[in-house]
Amino acid sequence: MKKIFLIIFLTGLLLFPFISQAAGLVPCGGAGEPPCQLCHLFVMLDSVLDFIILRLTPIVAVLMLVISGVMFMVANFSGAEMLPGGAQGGPQLLSQAKKTLTAAAFGLVIIFSAWIIINTFLGFIGVNTWTGLESGWWQINCPVK
Repeated sequence: MKKIFLIIFLTGLLLFPFISQAAGLVPCGGAGEPPCQLCHLFVMLDSVLDFIILRLTPIVAVLMLVISGVMFMVANFSGAEMLPGGAQGGPQLLSQAKKTLTAAAFGLVIIFSAWIIINTFLGFIGVNTWTGLESGWWQINCPVK
């Protein structure tokens, strides 16, 4: 268990440069930037959502797939009697690995299909034509006064 925690911690340290790219999410008020307006709040929220969906989600999904793969290998190729509480690890660890893999796959499907469903619905009702958002509903244009 300590080895798994150490692997996860070291992987997190390796991925820290990607996570630290979230700095600078506030698009206004700094040196050389325009003064803040209400629309900048929506630009910031859009940046946060883009960061979570496009940068953090794939990293977490790959990490979960690697963890479940290691659990599969440990359950199949060793005695796998290293679960907390002294439980037999083979069948229980294999079951947990399957649950982890299934949860990671379903999580990705839910996240990305939600975006597809919303995009299809908004395109179907014609939000681009009656709002003037020809570039897409997901892009926020914030004019500077």
